[in-house]
Amino acid sequence: MNNHSYYPNYYAVEDIFVTQEKVECKVNTKLLKMGFLDAGSESEDLQAGRTVTLPLWYIKELKINNPYFSVCVPDIYKNVHKAVCEAESTHIELGKLHTYFYEYGRYLTPYDRNHIVGKIVFETMRHRVRHLLDISKNIIEHGKPEHRLDNIESKLYEEGVKTNNLYTNWLQMKFNNLTVSMMVQEHSMKRKRQHMSDFDDDSLEQDHKRQTL
Repeated sequence: MNNHSYYPNYYAVEDIFVTQEKVECKVNTKLLKMGFLDAGSESEDLQAGRTVTLPLWYIKELKINNPYFSVCVPDIYKNVHKAVCEAESTHIELGKLHTYFYEYGRYLTPYDRNHIVGKIVFETMRHRVRHLLDISKNIIEHGKPEHRLDNIESKLYEEGVKTNNLYTNWLQMKFNNLTVSMMVQEHSMKRKRQHMSDFDDDSLEQDHKRQTL
């Protein structure tokens, strides 16, 4: 995945899409003049116990144990957790649940006080990675699973198909592009020069013996 690797960072398009997601949060303390965050509130203050939706990029700027908001675990992770427990995670259409299922969960994990999201993300990938390998090797039988994979899984699937095709072509000798590395070439030339040098020394020594005789 050298050419199309996705490393989460501020300038990655995928990262921007993920951090635009809205997250449900429970208000832990009364916040003065913040009532505009709650569309259903008529008070200018945000009352404790209310639930508001905030963008993920804002949640990231808060301390993990901040006294103002508690992040609520999205229902998609609760549903996936149930499927993982029932060993049916390979049948889940993650692409429909959330396009950036793993990355979204990665951002939510530090703010999950019940430590559920991190385990769900890990177990989901652990259960699905073998299946991902199998379908990338059998694209004719399975076809491309458009809605069953999230963004990261789609990238892994495409790279798996590409790698499998290259390996198959190599086994069938369709593309014989194997070449000797520069290091091996230089080593061979060095040995050849050394051999020629030894041969010249022997020739000079023999000529010298003949002249002496």
